Amino acid sequence: MTAIPKPPKSKVVAGPKLTETDFLEIGERIGESKEFNVEVVVTIYAQKRYESVTGIVTEIDGQQGKLTMQVGYESIKINMNNIVSVK
Repeated sequence: MTAIPKPPKSKVVAGPKLTETDFLEIGERIGESKEFNVEVVVTIYAQKRYESVTGIVTEIDGQQGKLTMQVGYESIKINMNNIVSVK
């Protein structure tokens, strides 16, 4: 009987840690985009990977925690808990 080696333990990738200053800056940039129709790049962290979305913020739903962006001719909803940065 041969022994089957155990698979190596996978490393859990922890999400980015944001400070209070980061949250204030993100909120300020989102507000500017909505008010002045300025295009922003929103970086999100979901499913252990980063994604960037470029567009204009059209709607902010605080109760559901959703941000709606106009990207080209499409409307995209983003979970605000996943936002890492806004530039």
